[in-house]
Amino acid sequence: MPALRTSLLVLYALVALSAKLPAQNRTTIGGYGEIHYTNPSGPNTPAEVNVKRFVVFLGHSFSDRLAFRSELEVEDAKISGGTPGGEVSLEQLYIDYRLGAGATLRTGLVLVPIGIINEIHEPPTFNGVDRPAFDHDVIPTTWREIGVGAQGTLPWPGLSYKTYVVSGLVAANFGGAEGVREGRQEGRQATFANPSITGRLEYARPGLRVGASFWHGGTTAGDTLLPEGSFAAPLTVVAADARWDHGPFAVRAEAANLTLGQAAAINARYGTDVGSRIAGGYVEGAVNVLQFLARGTAQRLNLFARHERYDTHARVPSGTARNGAYDRRVTTIGLSWLPVTEVAFKADYAFRRNRGANGEDEVLSLGVGYRF
Repeated sequence: MPALRTSLLVLYALVALSAKLPAQNRTTIGGYGEIHYTNPSGPNTPAEVNVKRFVVFLGHSFSDRLAFRSELEVEDAKISGGTPGGEVSLEQLYIDYRLGAGATLRTGLVLVPIGIINEIHEPPTFNGVDRPAFDHDVIPTTWREIGVGAQGTLPWPGLSYKTYVVSGLVAANFGGAEGVREGRQEGRQATFANPSITGRLEYARPGLRVGASFWHGGTTAGDTLLPEGSFAAPLTVVAADARWDHGPFAVRAEAANLTLGQAAAINARYGTDVGSRIAGGYVEGAVNVLQFLARGTAQRLNLFARHERYDTHARVPSGTARNGAYDRRVTTIGLSWLPVTEVAFKADYAFRRNRGANGEDEVLSLGVGYRF
């Protein structure tokens, strides 16, 4: 019996010690991609097919607390010298250190936590061949910057947060049609003359997610011909979104308001026409018709409709003429078939209109997307 007790004590000590050791290193490979066919109306806009994105995910867990995550993206299939299009870029590259159940420190090239699509943009996760136009011209998806911050959960059940200090946008690249989109630095030799703060609160319960996000930071990039200071020519973004899923039905909605201080000075300095206020949103409804036609199947066939309304010239500074073509309405109807949750075959038809009746058209799109 003494020998048995001794053996049990040794075994217990070994189990207790192993529980305190770091977890074994683990490397994860994944990715997503999508191929698009688009056929706009009009004789001078021929149909086009394109490998829109090919993304490889590489992650590694050094321990239960320390992890690395990255995504490398190729757009438009290839880059060829002397021709437009094509891009190879890092979409994410960061290190996580878990302090505890409620907080994880994150540093590196991080996704800005604004809206639905910017952080969750794999093709099977949204309806429509392409992402909403709102998430291109208003929220400049995919928006990522170098920074440091924290994320985790709060004591209230279902409530989580993210907050970062990141490199800011550069006003020299702003424009009227796409707003602040081209001002993103995306981790390439980024200036930190105007650090920005961003964050998100999200409440999640079964079938429901509601989020609120913000961004605030200067945009001068140290240009001495513009007002000086870390928060000079400030951009402020406030956004809200909601997702509801119940049985075969799903609804999502999103809205954002961007205000740009010293927009008049920016336009005078760079000869552009960026608005002092950019605003808009969209609402989308979908129904999985297979729940009525083939009960019990795990496949999905989403019939959806989405209406977007946004204006990158919602307000303009003195000296800038408001362009009605920037006040846009996009209505999209379509189908998304998911034989498994990781693969989607899509078809949709979009009606693109604007207040200036300039460049209006309709677009038939087909596509396939995957993630793993």
